[in-house]
Amino acid sequence: MPIIAGSCYANLRLHHPTSFSKHGVSAFPFLGFRHRNHHRSRVIRAVKSDYYSTLNVGRSATLQEIKTSYRKLARKYHPDMSKSPGAEEKFKEISSAYEVLSDNEKRSLYDRFGEEGISGESAGPQEVDPFEVYNTFFGGLDGLFDGMGEPGGINFNLRNRGNWGLDIRYDLHLSFEESVFGGQREIEVSCLETCDNCGGTGAKSSSSIHSCTTCGGRGGVMKTQRTPFGMMSQVSTCSKCGGDGKIITDSCRRCGGSGRVQSKRSMKVVIPPGVSDGATMQMQGEGNVDKKGNMAGDLFIVVHIDGKQGIQRKGLNLYSKIDVDYTEAILGSVIKVETVEGMKDLKIPPGIQPGDTVKLRYMGVPDINKPSVRGDHLFILNVLIPKDISNAERALVEDLASLKSSRKGQSVSSNSNETSNASRRGIKRAGSFWNSIKGIFGQRQSGERFASVSTISTTPLWNSNKPGSFLMVSFFTVFVMTCIFNSIGKTDKSTSLRRRRNGRTLKE
Repeated sequence: MPIIAGSCYANLRLHHPTSFSKHGVSAFPFLGFRHRNHHRSRVIRAVKSDYYSTLNVGRSATLQEIKTSYRKLARKYHPDMSKSPGAEEKFKEISSAYEVLSDNEKRSLYDRFGEEGISGESAGPQEVDPFEVYNTFFGGLDGLFDGMGEPGGINFNLRNRGNWGLDIRYDLHLSFEESVFGGQREIEVSCLETCDNCGGTGAKSSSSIHSCTTCGGRGGVMKTQRTPFGMMSQVSTCSKCGGDGKIITDSCRRCGGSGRVQSKRSMKVVIPPGVSDGATMQMQGEGNVDKKGNMAGDLFIVVHIDGKQGIQRKGLNLYSKIDVDYTEAILGSVIKVETVEGMKDLKIPPGIQPGDTVKLRYMGVPDINKPSVRGDHLFILNVLIPKDISNAERALVEDLASLKSSRKGQSVSSNSNETSNASRRGIKRAGSFWNSIKGIFGQRQSGERFASVSTISTTPLWNSNKPGSFLMVSFFTVFVMTCIFNSIGKTDKSTSLRRRRNGRTLKE
């Protein structure tokens, strides 16, 4: 899986890409960069100088001495750390010398034939990327600024990138009560542990482990090519060692060379109160172990909650449907109901209707984030009406129905009596009023004058049970009597005038 590096970089910084490119770029850390004018070209030409003198070591120096000297000089003359005018050229010379002397085969050719012995390939020491050499030696940002670890070349170890199935999923089934109240469960998880026989190396003995000659123990092969945009470096997984950087000649018999064996691991899991169905709990470092990569995966526990007959959960509340007899619905009662805490008493108020809800407070599910907060248990009532009843029950129900009908009849008759009495009171008041008027006028005139005035009581215009009915009748009576008085007055005046005229005529 190749990775394409940039043309030039000065500020070294590690990044971890989260995806693969369409060209198959692996998730291998790459170096961020910014352009610097003083090393625009990555290609350096081999200088005509002695490589041993350039690294300040003798010809009999060991590989460790060469690495130590290069480490010291590379840091001193790196363009990002030294601002002297000749620092970049010196850095290129040091890198070119180390590229040759750190490789046993190239060093042997150089000792025998000089630079001519290693200048046959275009990608040889005459075209060496000094920054690539530097990154290969220090392994990136940590080697440059931290100075930690011993120099020895970068280990690509491409096989160990990612978790490679280190995470484990475990499905945990809980009862309904366990999900409400929580608790502890002891579980047994199948996992991959480090092989005890080989210690995770996968080899029968340490003598069976050899460095890969193809990649030099790095796990990856780097190829550099010249392009119109500069030198491009491409890293691919070593096909011989599979990215491990090591070749095992004699594998461990127990693990078969994988370094891991199947095992069972027991552990206790704390279940929080109020956990929901489908919730996932993560336990870090409890997954599969890979000693080669010094990594351990995580254990993901997925919760599955068994159902409970007659009780359903919605959020923090519990719901149940219960049946009550029609007599209990009318009269009220106390019945036994099933809850998560066992059988409890539920009070049914009198006159409850079908579909109404009765609540047991704080008998629901605790809040997983705040266990002191707890929901309710709600009971939805269904009133049972019997289809078949005995003769005695039917007689009682009929008596109840007749009582109900008689109550309605009494209510209607009482309303009618009140209306009749009010009407009589109104008529009596009207009659007494007419009698009073008649008496008043009877004192002034003879009874014959009033023979045409009717004093018979008639049905009032408004029912007396309406507000102000008597008052309206009184007003109407006064109006009529006023008109009568006026008529009588006029009649009296005309009669007296006739008498006077008749008297005058007789005298004459």
